[in-house]
Amino acid sequence: MLLLHAADLHIGKTLHERDISEDQEAMLDGLLSLLAEKRPAALLLAGDLYDRSIPPPEAVRLFDSFLSRAASADPGLTVVAIPGNHDSAARLSFGTSLMSRSGVYIRTSPDSCDDPVLVRRDGETAEIWPLPFLGPGAFSGRGGAFRGQAELFAEAARRIAARMAARGDPAGGRYDVLLAHCFAAGGTASESERAFVGQSEQVDSALFDTFDYVALGHLHRFQKAGPKARYAGSPLAYSFAEGEEPKGFVLVDLKGGSFEAELVPFAPLRRMRRIEGPFSVLSSPSAFPEFRDDFIEARLTDIEPVLNPVDPLRAVFPNLLSVRQAAFEIAVPGSSPSSPEDGASRNSVAADFDAFHREMKGEAPSAETAKLFAKLLEEAESAAL
Repeated sequence: MLLLHAADLHIGKTLHERDISEDQEAMLDGLLSLLAEKRPAALLLAGDLYDRSIPPPEAVRLFDSFLSRAASADPGLTVVAIPGNHDSAARLSFGTSLMSRSGVYIRTSPDSCDDPVLVRRDGETAEIWPLPFLGPGAFSGRGGAFRGQAELFAEAARRIAARMAARGDPAGGRYDVLLAHCFAAGGTASESERAFVGQSEQVDSALFDTFDYVALGHLHRFQKAGPKARYAGSPLAYSFAEGEEPKGFVLVDLKGGSFEAELVPFAPLRRMRRIEGPFSVLSSPSAFPEFRDDFIEARLTDIEPVLNPVDPLRAVFPNLLSVRQAAFEIAVPGSSPSSPEDGASRNSVAADFDAFHREMKGEAPSAETAKLFAKLLEEAESAAL
């Protein structure tokens, strides 16, 4: 049985205050094309459908159009979706009973995690167990002390296991697939998602062992989470650090007691690119012609600060989103500059900051303080665009 697994669409997201609805519409069109080509039995959407709990109207219309087109193109397709930590479960629950009549199931309550969605195709059967993001207060009627996501997830796994045991099906009678949005232990976070602090919210991947496949959302990189689980990752890069990572949708082929999961790459309308060089080079009309239409972060390596570099750079790269200048970057104590020129400019700025800190505090800034100042400077440069 074929399944298509996607996650972390983040519809309605902006990049450096730039609207990217055109890019997200192209991404959803690519997903529709893949559905038409592969004809899977089900599409699994593992949370963070929207980027905000109150998405803009344009984002709602875009996702509504996608669901309508997917259901119309293949009336036999089952769509199962859950909210992630960016979504509002209450808002997503509107109209779910009506949509289920068209094969679109948006399950928003963890209390129904042990009520699976049944999928049948070509004589095969799968039960999709939908488990939304588990925040504080998950599972109604359970008061008492605060329980973290790991504890809540373990309770959900026990509920599902009990339902599976009570089912009484013969071994191998159907596939059991878990759809969840969580931070599994061993997973690697990317720059663009909200990662939990510490280890208390990480879910033990051993809880996935009873399933034939586990379709996960939350982490934006395609990766394993134990032998049974996969993160689909976000189909678009949402930070420059993710620009070179493989992105797409996961095609899952369930076979007997095993599965094959393949990332089907998606070519975005515009990629996230980082370029670097002197201002005179990057502002030249001949600079990086292959990246001309992409989203660009430009890092200027000039020793002296360049005043008002944005407009000349944007004349070459119309989708410029961020400008960084080596002349403003702080040398963190114990680090080495990437070039002698970088070292000169960074040490000069670091010396000024060091002198200011000593005058105000009577001591040199710590490494942590220097790192924080460098981060704030980078954010201020991006916000100035």
